Amino acid sequence: MEVKEKQESHLNYSPMTLFKFELNRSQTSLFLILSLIGIFMLPFTLAGDIFLNLFQFLFSILPAYLSEPQHYHENYLIYPLFRPLISIIISTIYLILSIYALKKILRHKNAKHKIKGKIIHQERIVNWLGLKISHGQSLFIFSASLVGIFFIVQLFLESILYPSFGFGLLESLCWIPEGLYQATSHEILLDNVPLAIKATFFLLCLYSLYVVRRGKPMNPSKKIIKNYSLLIFIASFMVFILLSARIFCHLALFTYEISSLLGLSSNAPNPYQNEDFIKTISFLCICLALMITSFFLKEQNYKEMKTSDELSWFQVKLTPHRALILLSLALLYIVFFTYVYLTFILLFGGATGFTLFGPNLFDIILIMIIIFCYYPIGKILKNHRLDNIIENIDNSREFKTNWFRFHLSKTYSVILLSVSSGLVGLYIFQLLLMNMNAQVFLQDPYALNSYLLFSFPAMTVIICLILVVIVYTIKKTLPSIKSRE
Repeated sequence: MEVKEKQESHLNYSPMTLFKFELNRSQTSLFLILSLIGIFMLPFTLAGDIFLNLFQFLFSILPAYLSEPQHYHENYLIYPLFRPLISIIISTIYLILSIYALKKILRHKNAKHKIKGKIIHQERIVNWLGLKISHGQSLFIFSASLVGIFFIVQLFLESILYPSFGFGLLESLCWIPEGLYQATSHEILLDNVPLAIKATFFLLCLYSLYVVRRGKPMNPSKKIIKNYSLLIFIASFMVFILLSARIFCHLALFTYEISSLLGLSSNAPNPYQNEDFIKTISFLCICLALMITSFFLKEQNYKEMKTSDELSWFQVKLTPHRALILLSLALLYIVFFTYVYLTFILLFGGATGFTLFGPNLFDIILIMIIIFCYYPIGKILKNHRLDNIIENIDNSREFKTNWFRFHLSKTYSVILLSVSSGLVGLYIFQLLLMNMNAQVFLQDPYALNSYLLFSFPAMTVIICLILVVIVYTIKKTLPSIKSRE
């Protein structure tokens, strides 16, 4: 009878899972932070695509075309219509995933139902591109690959519908310098090399999704790669692919055999092109060395937590509450600035000049901000410290509050408070920026885009509504850091 009760108890127990991955308390908290970032930030992105980009098509571009269609190309309407639609669809998918993760986490309770389907357990170690990665690292690879697939699809569709839009990083790889601030390329390379790079990254994302979910588990006693080593490997591997494409462009333009095969006319490289080729080879070798080094930077899996560790950040002692707040803010800003950087150089083109003439001040500042944000993340997640932080917070004075009919624990309240507080500054800045743009529009007597008379107030209302939700969230969760005993 007792054995039967134990079996039923096991069947009724349901661990926290997301996309079939079993989550521990630290991983659940991290996904809660990411889902909150998506829920609070994506509505503004959607509002911009609807009230600015889509409205521009409906109330400016379309009427101009219908009034004098003979002056426009027959496919003129395709580009300005489908670009905002694609962005709206992708952002909606991200928002749905964020809401799904939030509801799954906040409504989870120790189960009263039988576990359905196969669960990917914590003890599994997977071989990914020759690296032994832990369950948490597999979750990171899965999440990054899922986002990467949608992002690459968006890039691919926009390059088809709007081939002349912008001058991004992938296109700049095809341009080889031939003089001071001069470069040369060929239409065949410009059309096909960026497409090949996108296809490579897309296949890599699909491979990663398959391996981390279906890959064969390995012995959990073996050593796994360190977190920062995994990031170094991924960054080096991505740059390696991009530099390989640039080397191919060199060979296609200046090697007779390859040029003839592609139908290009080859020329002897000048000193500028030789210098660029040597630089590209040198950076390629550095990336290869970093990738090889990553294989040897390992740690024993499932280290015992060091409960006596005292965390500090730039000589500031971090209590459990401070550490969780810092982690939430660091994740918020690393997601925000990474999105801004990738969007600027890949999706909207931009004039970074990263590949042609070296990184400029914009690139350096954003990269340094991203590295600065990673520093506290890596420090807090090291040696399973986050598990210890969450345990200390939950074991302190009991605290519960309600947030939109969700019952929040103390840990979840601190997370909501942290993310909300970090977003206040961003949305106040957006509100000021919207006000400045509206004033410039109203002062321009030649402005013909009358739809902006509605779009600017609508965007302002959206920002204010988001700020109201943020302030409400802060008000409901602020007591979580006041009662620490």
